[in-house]
Amino acid sequence: MESSRIFVKNLPPTISEAEFRKHFSAQGREVTDVKLIPHRRIGFVGYKSHDDAARAVKYFNKSFIRMSRIAVDLAKPIADSIPRQTPKATPGNGIATTSSPGAGAPRVEHVEEENAKKRKRADLDEADPKLQEYLEVMGHRTKKPRDKGTLNGGLESDLTTAVPPAVFEAGESDEEYEEIPARRSKQPVQGNPARLDATAAPMQQTRTGSGQGRVVYSISWTPMIPGFPHGPRHPHLHLYLHPPPDLLPRRRLSRKKVGEDAAKLVEKTARLFLRNLSYTVTEDDIREHFGKFGVLEEVNLPLDAHGRGKGFAMIRYEQPAAALAAFQTDGSTFQGRIIHILPAAAKREHKLDEFAISNLPLKKQRLLKKKAEAASSTFNWNSLYMSQDAVNTAVAERLGVSKHELLDPTDASAAVKQAIAETTVIQEAKTYFAAHGVNIEAFKSQQRGDTCILVKNIRNASIEEVRSLFEEHGSVLRVLMPPSGTIAIVQFSQPAACRAAFAKKAYSRFKDSVLFLEKGPKGLFVDNAAPAEDRPAGVQKPSVADLLARDDAEDQLETTSLFVRNLNFSTTSEGLAKAFQPLDGFVSAKVKTKTDPKRPGQVLSMGFGFCAFKSKEQAQAALKVMDGYVLDGHKLVVRASHRGHDAAEERRREDLAKKAAAQRTKIVIKNLPFEASKKDVRNLFSEYGKLVALRLPKKFNHTSRGFAFAEFATPREALNALTALKDTHLLGRRLVLDFAEADEVDPEEQIKAMEKKIRGQVNKVTLQQLTGEGRRKVTIGNNDEDEA
Repeated sequence: MESSRIFVKNLPPTISEAEFRKHFSAQGREVTDVKLIPHRRIGFVGYKSHDDAARAVKYFNKSFIRMSRIAVDLAKPIADSIPRQTPKATPGNGIATTSSPGAGAPRVEHVEEENAKKRKRADLDEADPKLQEYLEVMGHRTKKPRDKGTLNGGLESDLTTAVPPAVFEAGESDEEYEEIPARRSKQPVQGNPARLDATAAPMQQTRTGSGQGRVVYSISWTPMIPGFPHGPRHPHLHLYLHPPPDLLPRRRLSRKKVGEDAAKLVEKTARLFLRNLSYTVTEDDIREHFGKFGVLEEVNLPLDAHGRGKGFAMIRYEQPAAALAAFQTDGSTFQGRIIHILPAAAKREHKLDEFAISNLPLKKQRLLKKKAEAASSTFNWNSLYMSQDAVNTAVAERLGVSKHELLDPTDASAAVKQAIAETTVIQEAKTYFAAHGVNIEAFKSQQRGDTCILVKNIRNASIEEVRSLFEEHGSVLRVLMPPSGTIAIVQFSQPAACRAAFAKKAYSRFKDSVLFLEKGPKGLFVDNAAPAEDRPAGVQKPSVADLLARDDAEDQLETTSLFVRNLNFSTTSEGLAKAFQPLDGFVSAKVKTKTDPKRPGQVLSMGFGFCAFKSKEQAQAALKVMDGYVLDGHKLVVRASHRGHDAAEERRREDLAKKAAAQRTKIVIKNLPFEASKKDVRNLFSEYGKLVALRLPKKFNHTSRGFAFAEFATPREALNALTALKDTHLLGRRLVLDFAEADEVDPEEQIKAMEKKIRGQVNKVTLQQLTGEGRRKVTIGNNDEDEA
């Protein structure tokens, strides 16, 4: 796994964390994490990506901080297995080493010699007068008689009865010694001894040399053994040394058990809690990193008041297996920090529990279900769909008539009028949004963004009212609403504010209507597009030059080579190259020649040649410029070169191109309502061009089959109709428009298609015969036997 952290060693011992961070942030590097261990003179630095960390290693390795030459390398992950070096054996650490036979004998002799010295120092004669004199000089300063029987008389017996004898394991020897660090002797406590009841125990009085009395008690106190609790009595010593299992504290759960429980919770909820994230991380970074394990359904990154992350996030996958795979990366490096991944509980869509929801009315339950599904739903038929009532209201106000007059119930073409009104409003909305930096093509995408909301079903509302409605949930960057007022786009500065506003305002009441909210598509706004507030909204009409330019489609070249004919026989390859050399992308030029039969060794020009260019576009430009150019008194004829194609194939290509251009005038209309008549379709499409033919296929019972074909006079009119009506609804159905497939032009292709169709029909008949023979009634047994 690629690491985005670096490991630094040999740091100055007095370096501070601020100086450490500043040093590795040189040249504008973004540091996400710093961990300094000064007493070990090492540290860790985190960067945004692995490439940044690799460049930092290359830049800082073997450089100097003050007078220390540091060593920098990529940090290894926590789970990486690093081979540990075996410590060297010393005489005092008891580590045995394996060595060669030749070197083993001196080592054993050295150990035995050291042990012999220890025993010699330990085996001392306690009756030696010099030893006693040494002990008296080095002993306690105050010489007072010690009554072993009085002070420690009950110690041995108490330990014998209370403490069971220690059992040594096999292989241990009393000759082996263990070095124990010496404990400091406690200073005698100055003060009067505590008073005891006179009847508690017998008392003995002794006299010191100074004549002062000392009271010595013969009470059998509990011996002071390190590790014992304060004040245990004789019966409790055995319980302390050998406690029963029920008195022992419960041990912590094993790591394996905890891991199994966490994995079960992840499989159940498919949600994860991420900690120790970088404060500059964004939701897109989290989606990019954790999206490789599966499809992310939700990413929630809490932000502070300044728009920075708080260091943790919540993610949810569509599949539990993907969440479990991401959970296994706990402890990995992400943007220079070691992230901690924990299983998260299931998300509560509302504050009520299931029992409280079941007691609500059915209408309220459906509303809560709609709100819960609206936040996670990405399916929609049409992002620019508008309420029919809102469209009719906007058009009626613009025309200065009532909706009753606009949609006359006695008129048979009311559905067509409503479809035309919707088309007009949609076209105005597209023009307005495009003028304000909105990418219209983004509405075709199924991916949803996290900062924009499409607000629909709004009537008689202004931009200020819509802004104030959503500003209570966060900072709103801009609100776009076309003059018709049927749809609006609200852009937030933070994704968290957008989610909160969407969850709160979905299906809520606004004036006399219910708001329909939809998440805006991803990449809705063009990058660095300044909003044009002063541009008038309206439909931009194409010019005559634009119409002619689109009608007369240019023949695009499929090659980078040009064929040049009508050359002068005196023109050479050098002369032809000199004529084409000033053009952009020119590569080479060659005049075709043949051998002169009258003069052996000489060549004659054939009157044509070829010129090569780097790209098709450059060859296309050269064809326009050099066609008709006069070279050596001859007017050149320049055409695209088709090497390897015969004349018949070239003519077939030209016919196919002409037929394809002609087929761009026919449109197939799908998802057509069955109630729509041929007159309704003609009235609707004739608004955008001259219809040449209209075909509405019907079933055997004379009802529509749900599709139609419309052919226009020019390709431009067909394109205008397809662009304008592709988001229009007719009788509640959205029209699906596309150019009709081209008919077969090549006779050979037609023959192949007919053979394929006939072969399919023959196969169906054969299959039906085979299956029909197998479907026969079979009688098992005798009917007479059954009756008997």
